[in-house]
Amino acid sequence: MTDKKHTMTRREFIGWSARFLLLGGLAALVFRRRESASGETTQDTCTDPKGYCRTCSALKYCGHPTARSFKAAQAQSQEEQRS
Repeated sequence: MTDKKHTMTRREFIGWSARFLLLGGLAALVFRRRESASGETTQDTCTDPKGYCRTCSALKYCGHPTARSFKAAQAQSQEEQRS
């Protein structure tokens, strides 16, 4: 039996590197999609063209300072109406 150490050729190295790069990119893509689908992420840039928080569809998860202020004001007014 020959106990020959296998060395990687340049072609094999490039092939394995490409596989790992694609696998890493796929994992990053899946993680980002899972993160955005869960709705737990907050955004800090306004997506409403006019900048109105009241009509924005992303208000529930928005982390923009204006949206946080608007949500706080809404909660305060609801507390005042209950009292």
